[in-house]
Amino acid sequence: MNLLVTSQKGSEAKASAEFKEIALQRGHRKLHIEKAGFDGILEIEIENSRDFIAFMRDYVRSEPFRVHFIQRMIPVDIVVDTTLEQIKEAATQIAPQILEGETFRIDITERDSPTSRKELIDTIAGVVDRKVNLNSPDKVFNVEVMGEYTAMSVARPDEILSITKLKRSS
Repeated sequence: MNLLVTSQKGSEAKASAEFKEIALQRGHRKLHIEKAGFDGILEIEIENSRDFIAFMRDYVRSEPFRVHFIQRMIPVDIVVDTTLEQIKEAATQIAPQILEGETFRIDITERDSPTSRKELIDTIAGVVDRKVNLNSPDKVFNVEVMGEYTAMSVARPDEILSITKLKRSS
């Protein structure tokens, strides 16, 4: 999985069909979509997920009423078991994406998390030696805890797409 897509609970099948249709329009023939173990979440494997998110941003701006079921799109760099050791190891691997002089913020979404939010933040912040900027960071260290496993990424704020917010601002 290299992309998480959220929808309203119960709309996963419609969001999946909508995603497939748009991906085919973009020329993506090889993709794998699976419903996660939590309502409202699709796990997707697609070629160049960040490029696709950029395409979706432009698509929604030009055709805001064509996207009904997809709510958010979040790139995924690495997936690990939800243990502090594995999260720390993964954070160490992807932290270099936050370059010298860049600022960052940690965003955590917890679903059935066996560890506390504070433990997660302390673990990740312990391996990222960069300045924190909560309001307008250069990079977002995104953590999606989904019970037994956790999807993590380091992304520019514009690489995490909220279709709802984008529609409101258009």
